[in-house]
Amino acid sequence: MNIQIIDRHLGIRQHQRNHIDRCLQFAFDRFSTHVNDIDISLADVNGPKGGEDVQCRIRISLHGTGELIVEGKGSTVEAVVAETADRAALAVSRRIDRLRNVQGTSMSGQ
Repeated sequence: MNIQIIDRHLGIRQHQRNHIDRCLQFAFDRFSTHVNDIDISLADVNGPKGGEDVQCRIRISLHGTGELIVEGKGSTVEAVVAETADRAALAVSRRIDRLRNVQGTSMSGQ
C-alpha cells in the first residue's frame, strides 16, 4: 500500500506528514490486501480568512474494483485528515463487503 501526500500551498510540516501517514496506516492497514495506492491531497481553499479552509481529498485505488474518492473540509490539517480517513475507510469497507456479498461470502465469512 503506497501513500502519497500532496501539499497544495499549505506548507505541511514534517510532523504533520508523520501524523497523516500514521492516520492513513491506522485507517487502511486492515484493507492492505485490497488497496493499491492512497493519494491524499490537502489544499487551503480560501486563504488566511479563517474558518473551515483546509480541504482534504483522499483517492484510494483498489485491486480490481476501481477507485474511491472521499473529500472533507476542516479548520486544521490533523482534524480534517482524521475525519476524512475514517469516512474513506468506511467507504472501502462497504465496497469490499458489497463485492463479497455479490460473490456469496460476507465479511463475517459465512
